[in-house]
Amino acid sequence: MTACRYARVIVDVPNSRVDRPFDYRVPEELSEEISLGSKVIVPFGARQVEGFVMGMTDESDFPQVKDITACQSDVPRIPEDLVKLASWMSTEYMCFEIDALKTMLPAGGGGGKRLRRFINAVSFEAADLELCQDDGLRSVFECISNLNQPVEWERARECVKKTLEIPDDKFRHSVDELSCIGLVDIGTDLKKLKAKPKMASAVRLQDPEHALECYEAIKKKRPAQAEALAKLVRFYEEKLDGRYDELVAVGRLESELEISYTTVRSMVKSGLLEEGRVQVKRDPLDGFDVDEVERPVLTDEQRTCVDRIIEGMDARGDRTVFLLHGVTGSGKTEVYLRALEHAIGQGRQGILLVPDIALTPQMVDTVRARFGSRVAILHSALSQGERFDEWSKARDGSVDVVVGARSAVFAPLSNLGIVILDEEHDASYKQDEAPRYHAREIAMKRAELSGAVVILGSATPSIESYYRSEEKEFTRLSLPKRIDDKKMPTVNVVDMRAELKSGNRSVLSRELQVALDERLKAGEQSILFMNRRGFSTFVLCRECGYVVTCPNCDVSMVYHSSTKQMSCHYCDHVEEVPNKCPKCSGTNIRYFGAGTERIEEEVARLFPEARVRRMDLDTTRKKGSHREILNSFRSGEFDVLVGTQMIAKGLDIPNITLVGVVAADTALNLPDFRAAERTFQLISQVAGRSGR
Repeated sequence: MTACRYARVIVDVPNSRVDRPFDYRVPEELSEEISLGSKVIVPFGARQVEGFVMGMTDESDFPQVKDITACQSDVPRIPEDLVKLASWMSTEYMCFEIDALKTMLPAGGGGGKRLRRFINAVSFEAADLELCQDDGLRSVFECISNLNQPVEWERARECVKKTLEIPDDKFRHSVDELSCIGLVDIGTDLKKLKAKPKMASAVRLQDPEHALECYEAIKKKRPAQAEALAKLVRFYEEKLDGRYDELVAVGRLESELEISYTTVRSMVKSGLLEEGRVQVKRDPLDGFDVDEVERPVLTDEQRTCVDRIIEGMDARGDRTVFLLHGVTGSGKTEVYLRALEHAIGQGRQGILLVPDIALTPQMVDTVRARFGSRVAILHSALSQGERFDEWSKARDGSVDVVVGARSAVFAPLSNLGIVILDEEHDASYKQDEAPRYHAREIAMKRAELSGAVVILGSATPSIESYYRSEEKEFTRLSLPKRIDDKKMPTVNVVDMRAELKSGNRSVLSRELQVALDERLKAGEQSILFMNRRGFSTFVLCRECGYVVTCPNCDVSMVYHSSTKQMSCHYCDHVEEVPNKCPKCSGTNIRYFGAGTERIEEEVARLFPEARVRRMDLDTTRKKGSHREILNSFRSGEFDVLVGTQMIAKGLDIPNITLVGVVAADTALNLPDFRAAERTFQLISQVAGRSGR
């Protein structure tokens, strides 16, 4: 007799008392579908819940075990190493294991809850309603029955709570009683995945000899179809190596062969082509061509760093971490690329993380120029469908390198050889909601599980990383000079108190104004950095001192001149600017403080001939806007780029010869014990954009 198989399942119930695996029997009909990392539906108490399989076994310690109800086979399976990583995260970051598991799947691809509970009021007969002896129970039923049937559990609960003012447990017990006496049905169903494979219309040509016969028969009466048929035969021979039974997307025929949709439909109707459906990969880089670039000759310092990293990769120790400490413009990116080349040469794969989405297009272009199309990108600016396809490409092994922001550290690569964190000091690598992980620690744990190496690169390493290199926990590699021995930029500090005393009321110092004028006349480019967006940082009544604050967050509202409105930068609450003070009804409303909009306006006022562009969260909400702004600046379409920390790191544009940091000491006054460290890092990074 064959031993029964059991699955150990973490259920999607975020409660500390059930944050552990539960044993379930795997039904014979599901045995082929369920494996480690599968998403399943299981009975849990009186209801059905979702969960993830954390392990498989042939024995259970419990005499009575329930069967798994179903397997969500359309949800991607979480790879084994990521399942182990989720278990480690739950302990390391004190989060529920189910929350850690959900981070392993792409947004919209099955990581969230899909199981939907609903209530259906099935009886409205007076005789049945008499079964409700309790007035409170009758009130709950009447409230549910007034909603469109069936109604989702959450919506019914909110409606009953609001109408009858009863707690959650009372609602749950009432619905259970109504179900027992047959007045309502409680059921579950699955919501559709928000992200899933994209299917498109396709056609195929099965018999080339028959096609040629048809060509001769129709070339006079239907010349458009005859021409399309000839093109299609050549396409199958040249592009598909004669695989005539392979489906080809209609969109591909339109773009590559210039065969119209109308012609394709006519050929299907006449029997020349057979119709079908084919999966089409959504490419976030479609339309962006990258030219191959020549591999540069490494400097002696770069060669030393690359050799040390390769030694570590070949050794395949438990965990090898390199801290690449190189000044801005010293060629750290080329070291990354050589390390990735070596990993790929070993048949392994790599992850390259950048701290900001704004840097991703530049880094992707650099990596694609070296490794071609076998590069995937993962970050939150992609659509859910694009993220699902890029995640699937990584899981299927069709890419060698994944480039992305923080969450790309969970890319499901099967043979990981290297993980690289560029600008490893950046605070963006820390997730600020549960699970509150740090990508640096996750990278090191993944490397430990995979026998990979980690490279932490920065011109201004975090104190923790630098200390760990001092203690020999990390291996420190140095790039102390810029490529071709270019000089580091000269930094001048201007006291704005003295500027104000001398009569300069502009947010730009006279020295910065002169330097900007010189660069404009020389045809060179400049960056002005201000780590606050908006026009004014607060709106104040001069008569009573009242500052307009957000009703949700109790922080000052920021005035935006582009929309003529005030906005909260924490919750995005928006209000109109008041004509009268809400506190004293005074009309002397004034704007104070400066943001990127104010800087942009000031530059345009002082230098009318200058071409100015702003880059902050307000100007980059549209998809592809990061790439468009940076490419325009790189090609010389404008002279001055004003922005927040998006422009402070990673940019490599040779024509930038001036960087101005406005209100450089602002961040020093933030209530954060890292304020001084982060101010130093930010100013050092943005200064490094100059003179490259």
